[in-house]
Amino acid sequence: MSAPLLEASALSRHFAVKSGAFGAKQLLKAVDGIDLRLNAGETLGLAGESGCGKSTVARLLMGLMAPSTGDIRFRGRKLADMGRSETFTFRKDVQMVFQDPFSSLNPRMRVGDIIGEPLTIHGLASGTQKREIVVNLMQK
Repeated sequence: MSAPLLEASALSRHFAVKSGAFGAKQLLKAVDGIDLRLNAGETLGLAGESGCGKSTVARLLMGLMAPSTGDIRFRGRKLADMGRSETFTFRKDVQMVFQDPFSSLNPRMRVGDIIGEPLTIHGLASGTQKREIVVNLMQK
């Protein structure tokens, strides 16, 4: 069996927050002890009530926020150990769509244009080649 595409082990993110009139600090455990494994070809969806840590987990998995404990690996490589070019490649390969479609998807754009936009932004395809890739993805 091959290594997972994305893996998190003992992932936690805690925040120090002020509490009470005198501002005594308490520890807020936004995410505590998450383990997950995502293999190539799989899709991960996070669901839960408001405030349960979904967005925090997503930000951790994208490397936009450092975990308090645990580590995240992409193709066996720790995100924390990646250099600038590796991080750039990682960000091209892994994306997230937040639950609010209006902050994630432009309602004035066609679906094909939304799918093709990253190909243009990252200089991966244009013209006929881009259209073929988009059509192929939409058919899948």
